[in-house]
Amino acid sequence: MELVFANLLNGVSYASILFIIASGLSLVFGVMGIVNLAHGALYMLGAFLGIAVAGLTHNFFLGVVAAVVGLFIVGLILERVFLGRLYKMLDQQALLTLGFVYIFGNIALWIWGPYPLMGHVPTFLSSKVSIGDYAFPVYRFALIVIGLIIYLALWWLQDKTRIGSQMKAGIDNKNMTLAMGINYGLIATAIFILGAVMGGLAGFLGSPILGADPEMSMPTLLLALIVVVVGGLGSIHGALLGAVVIGVINTFGNVYFQDFAMFTAYFIFIVVLIVKPTGLLGKKKP
Repeated sequence: MELVFANLLNGVSYASILFIIASGLSLVFGVMGIVNLAHGALYMLGAFLGIAVAGLTHNFFLGVVAAVVGLFIVGLILERVFLGRLYKMLDQQALLTLGFVYIFGNIALWIWGPYPLMGHVPTFLSSKVSIGDYAFPVYRFALIVIGLIIYLALWWLQDKTRIGSQMKAGIDNKNMTLAMGINYGLIATAIFILGAVMGGLAGFLGSPILGADPEMSMPTLLLALIVVVVGGLGSIHGALLGAVVIGVINTFGNVYFQDFAMFTAYFIFIVVLIVKPTGLLGKKKP
């Protein structure tokens, strides 16, 4: 029983990382209508930037700042220079962002080399808590708490603020929001940057557990897409539910049936698409 509980906590902590990744993708893709296939590459860049700065300064929080600020700048450039000109041009968005996957991957390969790097847990979170005969890392508890805080903040932004209402109205009818005097371009830029920052932050926070390597962009993107689709496109609540479902089942799969564990996420993805194509918490558009 203790082993089951420990694995459940492992699954929830992994789900927290998945949620942070998928929440950024869900905001950009579901709310703004931008197909950002470079989201996994942003996750990778955040991981490498954070690990590099934290390693040089021996300060975990400076690593967080590096991942956030670095991806803020990258997100700003991507949206203002490139994607802002391709509103509702989904094919062009997909091709452009796919190109950035290879560009960012080669930049990471050039700077940090081909070998995986592991992030380091800060000293004050390096202890463990006993669960029966098992020792559970405090850092994983911290990941769960961080995931919950980000979930509450994004829910408040999307559902309880005027900016949240404006951004949802803008994707339905951009011209109407502009006619009402709303600066939708500024809102769209801010949301895209927020999504990029979420991806980079998840990369660094997850690096002590999952590491970082230049080839991680596409697997991360696929997993984030599965979480978003399983939970429901454009829903923060759906992203959380999808992350928990995928994270917990994937963790138990790695423990109890390792030969098939890599297929569990895809199996759930297929089942959800067959049973409820809009996702567990998704809604059909009128």
